[in-house]
Amino acid sequence: MTDIEPISDWVLFRSCAEESAALALCGQLKSGNCPAKHEARAIANAIDAEYCVFVPRSLEHRARWVMAQLPVSDTELEFLATGKLPIPPGDTD
Repeated sequence: MTDIEPISDWVLFRSCAEESAALALCGQLKSGNCPAKHEARAIANAIDAEYCVFVPRSLEHRARWVMAQLPVSDTELEFLATGKLPIPPGDTD
């Protein structure tokens, strides 16, 4: 198993207004074999927050490549954010 860079060697990749969007982005990056972490950061007034997604500096190019692939569907984003599979049409359970 390869070692992941120390957190000090990670760079800000993107920031999101919603935590669910940051989690979905982390899931998409991880599915493309690019480690990702997110954390909340207070905005100037300390009431609002933004959610920052970080990737290892050495894999920043890979993160951009993963994001340049075909867009993820709403169903895939929902699964990445919640971990729940959608209910198939016509299924009453």
